[in-house]
Amino acid sequence: MGIVRLVHSLRIRENTLSWFAVKASLAGGMVYYSIQQGLWSKSEDTVQLYGRMYNNIAPYVKDNIPKEVVSELPPLPSTSDLSSIMRSSWNKGVMASMKFLSETPTHVTNGMQTISNTVMTYVEQQSVSEKNQ
Repeated sequence: MGIVRLVHSLRIRENTLSWFAVKASLAGGMVYYSIQQGLWSKSEDTVQLYGRMYNNIAPYVKDNIPKEVVSELPPLPSTSDLSSIMRSSWNKGVMASMKFLSETPTHVTNGMQTISNTVMTYVEQQSVSEKNQ
């Protein structure tokens, strides 16, 4: 709660440099911690991190959330499910990126034609308005 009060007091005072320093420190700390825990390393390390998080969070969810809410929530995915989901998502991302790259010449051509048509229309409108004056 102390960090929240500090951030709120800095925001009230409108001390922008301190406000930026606190936000940058928090963001940098989160990135550093996620790197140290293995989130951005090999996929096996990420799966192990998820397993540790699952084992640490699941008991608190079961003990501290009312049974009615727990019964309405879907269960947390297992590590094998998460691994297959991530693999599928990664593959879809790679495929979409490659599709975009292969279609880049078409996108550039269409963009240039649109810009050319727009400029030609504008020039024609300007010439017609100058003749009318």
